[in-house]
Amino acid sequence: MRRFCHLLNAMNSPSLEDLDGKLLDGLDFCARSYALFDSVRSTPEGIERLRLRSGTTEKRLLEELLPICRYVQTYYRPGRYISVRWVNGNQSYDAELHQRGEYVSQGYYHPLAYLEATCAMHENEHWVWKLLAQGQVAYAPEGIQKQKGKPVESEPVVFSNLEHVSSFVPIIVSLIQKKAGISYPEGTSLVVQCNLNSLYTPDEWRCLIMEVESQLSAVPFSEILLFDGTTERATALAIPR
Repeated sequence: MRRFCHLLNAMNSPSLEDLDGKLLDGLDFCARSYALFDSVRSTPEGIERLRLRSGTTEKRLLEELLPICRYVQTYYRPGRYISVRWVNGNQSYDAELHQRGEYVSQGYYHPLAYLEATCAMHENEHWVWKLLAQGQVAYAPEGIQKQKGKPVESEPVVFSNLEHVSSFVPIIVSLIQKKAGISYPEGTSLVVQCNLNSLYTPDEWRCLIMEVESQLSAVPFSEILLFDGTTERATALAIPR
């Protein structure tokens, strides 16, 4: 009986198939994505799997589904109702956005748009994840020490003034410019999840946004939304045309 119940629960557990290729109201899409996240997290070693992005489900959740949810929660409102069709494939974009409402009727937004999700992070960020998964202490990714024949270690890092902000700006700018070189359908927006190199205050976040905007060249995206993966703080960039 216990085995039967276990199998029944497994069959009813949320999965990527509940989302893949299905056109869902944006808020329903968020609810299903969060249910999948909670389902994965509650399994044995689920937290470690999420931290390391060790499987397809974990990678899709953290790198595509949850950033899409952040975009939807930012822009879904009266006059702009957003439905999402996430596609688990090799197309250039991650999701179709079917939009309706008065703002769409007035031409402010495309009835059919597309969304690409991406992550901005220091090149050593994955070592931070691994150290944390091993129960070790990890500091900023700049402090990762890799020496041949020795275990990877994390050393404390001291930033002066806004040094941590200025060092992260090029990571975001180069990522956006790289994405801008890809051929996307007309009406594509970009959502960028930032795995920052420190905990940012609201003022530091605003400084980051201003610096990114000042260095960004013209890009073809309809919208670019940046959000802090830790605090969920989100800001739409002013895009140069």
